[in-house]
Amino acid sequence: MSILQQVNRCSDLMAQIVDRAIGKAGPVFIAVAVALIDMCALAYYLVIFPYCHSDFSETSILGKLYIATTLLFTFYMVYAIHFHYYMAITTHPGTMASEAESSSSIPHTGSAENDPSLRQVLLDMEEYSDYPKTCKKCHLPKPERAHHCSVCNQCILRFDHHCPWIHNCVGHFNHRYFVLFMTYLILSAAYFIGFGWRPFIVSLDLVNSDWPYYFPRPLMAFSMILAICMGLAIGALCLWHYYLIVTAQTTVEFYNNCYDKRMAKREGEVFVNMYNFGFKENLRRFFNVCEQFPWYTVLYPIPIPPRGNGRTFEKCEAFYLLPQSRQREQMQLQREVQDLEDIKDI
Repeated sequence: MSILQQVNRCSDLMAQIVDRAIGKAGPVFIAVAVALIDMCALAYYLVIFPYCHSDFSETSILGKLYIATTLLFTFYMVYAIHFHYYMAITTHPGTMASEAESSSSIPHTGSAENDPSLRQVLLDMEEYSDYPKTCKKCHLPKPERAHHCSVCNQCILRFDHHCPWIHNCVGHFNHRYFVLFMTYLILSAAYFIGFGWRPFIVSLDLVNSDWPYYFPRPLMAFSMILAICMGLAIGALCLWHYYLIVTAQTTVEFYNNCYDKRMAKREGEVFVNMYNFGFKENLRRFFNVCEQFPWYTVLYPIPIPPRGNGRTFEKCEAFYLLPQSRQREQMQLQREVQDLEDIKDI
């Protein structure tokens, strides 16, 4: 065995160890995240809210109504954060294995043609019979935009990335919850910082022992620093995901598309993202505020499924305007990327 082969084998072994460690440590990440979020929530209700509304008994009716509205708004934000975080954790991102299990679990009362779930799967496979390849690890059909997760050891539908903070992959069926969780968390962090900077300064005044709150002074200072750090870090990640949403890409597809753009530019051709329907339409499709759900349901912390089944995706008009040879070439490039990922994950 050559030195290069030994190095590659060692690196693969290290990658497997890291993937297993991430998979095992997922519940710890979730417990830490919930503890930190709830600590900031307690800091708000035990310190910031009493500090900002200490004159509640002396305010007018409108002032009391404003304070009550503020309290209801913060309850809504806290609930929305926890709801979307819970849904991002518990919602399966989607795999072909889960699709097969859901189809096989339905009792068959007749032929396969009479089973709507199985018939839909067969129609999808027939439409893309020359495209879905078989994953070399899952040994199941690998639809378009699906990628193999080395941590979960399965192909995820419209895979974006594996997130240890939710102990789950971010894929087709939970990507919406993941983005909304980050959105509400960033808005809440900004609200926390905007109204909590004055009690934060008071908490730093260690000389003055007057601290009429049950919440410890050091924890208040730590909560403010944590809110700033989370706001910056998660804010950058959230902005990145919104950029991917409005450009109809996932994290994996972004890097692949960058390579395809360079290749198309080198050959004097124009790259077309086959899933890009434009800024507004991409947002509508991602949040599924199209025909069935109106736009304001984005504000509702309720379960809303994504658009489509995650196995097949509509193509934009610009893609179909390309010559047939360019369409086949772009689909072939996508298949080659998935082949490379299979080799990398073996």
